[in-house]
Amino acid sequence: MRSESRMYSRYFTYIKPFTKLPIVKTYGTTIFTLLVVSVFIFLAIKPTVETIVVLQKKLVDSNLVLEKVNKKAKDLSLGKANYEKIPVDIKSRITQAIPDTVNLKSAIQSLEQTAIIHNASISALQIQPLVLETKTDNLPGTLSEVSFTFNTEGEFKNLMLLLQDLRNKVRIISIDSLSLTGKAYYIK
Repeated sequence: MRSESRMYSRYFTYIKPFTKLPIVKTYGTTIFTLLVVSVFIFLAIKPTVETIVVLQKKLVDSNLVLEKVNKKAKDLSLGKANYEKIPVDIKSRITQAIPDTVNLKSAIQSLEQTAIIHNASISALQIQPLVLETKTDNLPGTLSEVSFTFNTEGEFKNLMLLLQDLRNKVRIISIDSLSLTGKAYYIK
């Protein structure tokens, strides 16, 4: 132990005269106390300041989200008000154009009647497989489609009228592709 005290004794020789100065004797403990208190205050306040900064950032983000939600609510209210202004006859036409049920029977009958009106015979009518899901009354529905293949035969002008009639039907029918079979003539 004595060897250690000799090792540190040279430091004491430098510090001891410093502690004997009148200014250090008078204000040394006060300065040391203020320094220690300042360090402890800094260490105590730093986490609080960091928490305040994080909370302010979260508040800004929350306000942005709130603004977007309020804008969406306002837009939905405006949309609902606009929908309520639509006349009843137009609402019923929209419901007929895009019904809220699959109703394959009415779609098939519509295609058959259109073909009969335009003197065209139906050679094939094939509905593509689909999964039927029940609609929840309280939730808005999603737009779904029923794909089908409709083969008809007839005179060109009648088939053109049939296409126009399908395009102008009350129920919306989209024609994705069209296949023609015809004849080219030549002289032997």
